[in-house]
Amino acid sequence: MQDNIQHQKVHKSPACSARLVLTVIAAFLFGAAVSGTIVWLYEENRVQSRRQAAGDLTAQVAHGIRDNLNRALSSTYALAALIRQGDGEISNFPQIAREMLELYPGTSALQLAPRGIISQVVPLTGNEKAIGHNLLADNRRNKEALLALRTKKLTLAGPFDLIQGGGKAVVGRLPVFIKEEGGERFWGFTVAMLRLQDFLHSSNLKVLGQDYNYQISRTNPETGKKEVFWSVGSPLRNPVSQEVAVPNGAWTVSVEPVQGWHLGGFVALELLLILFLSSLCALLAWWFLRQPILLQHMVEEKTRELSESNALLQVEVAERKHAEEALKSSQEKFRSIFASLTDVILVLDAEGRYLEIAPTGTNTLYRPPAELLGKRLHEIFPKAQADSFLAAIHEAQETGRTVTVEYQLSIGGKEVWFAGSVAPMARERVVWSVHDITERKNSEEERLKLEKQMLHTQKLESLGVLAGGIAHDFNNILTAIVGNADLALMRLSPESPAVENLRSIETAASRAADLARQMLAYSGKGRFVTEELDLNRLVEEMGHMLSVSISKKAALRYHLQHPLPAVTVDATQVRQVVMNLVINSSEAIGDRNGVISLSTGCIEVTPEYLKGGWLSDPVPPGRYVFLEVADTGCGMDRDTIGKIFEPFFTTKFTGRGLGMAAVLGIVRGHSGAIRVYSEPGEGSTFKVMFPAGDRPAATSNHRDGDSVPWKGSGTVLLIDDEETIRSLASEMLRELGFDVVAAADGLQGVELFKSRNDISVVLLDLTMPQMDGEQCFRELRRIDPGVRVIISSGFTEHEVIHKFLGKGIAGFIQKPYKLSALREAFKGLCKE
Repeated sequence: MQDNIQHQKVHKSPACSARLVLTVIAAFLFGAAVSGTIVWLYEENRVQSRRQAAGDLTAQVAHGIRDNLNRALSSTYALAALIRQGDGEISNFPQIAREMLELYPGTSALQLAPRGIISQVVPLTGNEKAIGHNLLADNRRNKEALLALRTKKLTLAGPFDLIQGGGKAVVGRLPVFIKEEGGERFWGFTVAMLRLQDFLHSSNLKVLGQDYNYQISRTNPETGKKEVFWSVGSPLRNPVSQEVAVPNGAWTVSVEPVQGWHLGGFVALELLLILFLSSLCALLAWWFLRQPILLQHMVEEKTRELSESNALLQVEVAERKHAEEALKSSQEKFRSIFASLTDVILVLDAEGRYLEIAPTGTNTLYRPPAELLGKRLHEIFPKAQADSFLAAIHEAQETGRTVTVEYQLSIGGKEVWFAGSVAPMARERVVWSVHDITERKNSEEERLKLEKQMLHTQKLESLGVLAGGIAHDFNNILTAIVGNADLALMRLSPESPAVENLRSIETAASRAADLARQMLAYSGKGRFVTEELDLNRLVEEMGHMLSVSISKKAALRYHLQHPLPAVTVDATQVRQVVMNLVINSSEAIGDRNGVISLSTGCIEVTPEYLKGGWLSDPVPPGRYVFLEVADTGCGMDRDTIGKIFEPFFTTKFTGRGLGMAAVLGIVRGHSGAIRVYSEPGEGSTFKVMFPAGDRPAATSNHRDGDSVPWKGSGTVLLIDDEETIRSLASEMLRELGFDVVAAADGLQGVELFKSRNDISVVLLDLTMPQMDGEQCFRELRRIDPGVRVIISSGFTEHEVIHKFLGKGIAGFIQKPYKLSALREAFKGLCKE
């Protein structure tokens, strides 16, 4: 009652009412100021935390872009190192580039630009228009290339729009300088093109997820204006940024949350909290003025209730936030998993109808998802292929096991291989996961091709070593036959009936020596007596010989280019090449009418021209003179072409099968190359190339040898492990007027040389047991540095001279040798 009266008094007093209103307003404003300040500080701290987290993500993304860019551009340094290592040449660039594209993620294409002109691009598909582009000719578009040349450093151009394939790309150009005597020369550029879509996809941008809008920009060096060349999401208003240093410039990565820094829900909640607290302050003030004692109890009760409500609210908010974060994390996890998959994942029913297509990161779908969903396999693929796919689905459903299939599709004009796994699901559905295995298939094919080439090369090298060894031992045997026949002919009168038999022996031995020379020619170690000559003249001089050597059904046609540069070759060996090729063409024509064409010419050979099909050791680019022998005969299949240069392989009923093997050996021995073009029923063409000289060949003048009999004098130490050779050579040397001391091996020869002081010349065999010729030569030179040594061997002079280059041998004579060859060797030595 008293309270009511007092309450009425308070309301009846205008002063009390005014004071109450003013106090309530003041309390409301105070509560608003205090709670607003607290909430504002909390909100600013939360925004700063979000900006800090966004800044850390931005720094992580910028670091990933910088690292990925450095790795991608380091491919240009790797190519430059290969070019310098090869002194300006890089072999098998396409294969190397394909391997480097796998090693340097983010790199879309690699280019070579000798002297600034792009000549090679890998991959070529989609980059054809780049071939031939001069990086130094266009000052406006290629200023970065000029900057790279001026600074001798890597520069980065772009981003710019791609003409082929669409999208944007940046290009790194590294100038390559090759050191030479007196300085260095500019070779050209190694270029790496980075398609931004592929490059950024591999640059850790996925850490931003779907929660952030971001953009990547650069400052245009000409206009000074900011240019955004990559953006995801809405335009940015207040982002956090991180600069990425790139060659000759910088990029800026800017990031901002999709919902902004201030979350609308939290801000509304904070405003409600401020309003609530302000009202509470006003209410408290009102109650305080009305009933101080009751207000105190009410404040305590309300405070307790408020604390409990606040605690419950915080628990509820925390649980809800946790649930939202768990749901968001799960969604992001599955989204990231699908986005990172390179497989195509499909769900189909028993009729082959597309039900679902997972949003994976691959772009190897046969058609866009919108064109596949709801359609059956027979509406998409040809009947045979659709039937095989449907059979795999039925097998998986019937057996309950995963079925694996491999198949090929044409996508975007390219043939793509896939490996599919069909796994059964509930309700007559299957999951079809598809993986692109094109690179694996191509790698397997390339590996098989390289293995075949390697086996072929090893086989030819092994046969060459075998042929060379047989020829060497064969020459030792022929030395005794030829030498004894030569001595016997000298000592018999011309009227002796044994003369004809000895000449037959000499002829047969000469044919055997020719066979040994063919073996050495195949091994690439034949003895060449080289001279500068005109290939046209050599072919013309052989005209009569060729015409009588071929079938009467075959007609010779000459297409000779005049003039030709001189070639430094062994005329006898080249005649053998021409003869063997022409006879081979004549036998291919057989009993039918046909034409054999002989053509000559001069061409400038490039590395691209020598790719594939050439049988030779690696030959350098340059100018070559070629001889081409073409016929209209029966032709050959690929298996026959792969065997025609093997020793003892022949398609005839008779013959040794060494003719074409000798051709290959002679060409290889002259640092040349040979290629065969042939198809069954279409004839064959053999193209032989020899390195061209700098000037036309001069006419060779041959002088007859001295016919005056010559006799020597002095003592010769003969060292040879073959008894027949020692006996024969001793007799031939005595015939020439020398005294002979013979030794059976190198050790015995050294001891004899030590024990005598009248030895003027040593005739030394190269291949011996215990101490070989090379070791024996060193011991003889150690005993007497001025000793004159003539080396004798079944191997060629080229090989022997190479072994003893700069060591001072006095001469060389190749087995088998006749008395005349021995006389010439010692005659020249005695003149000195």
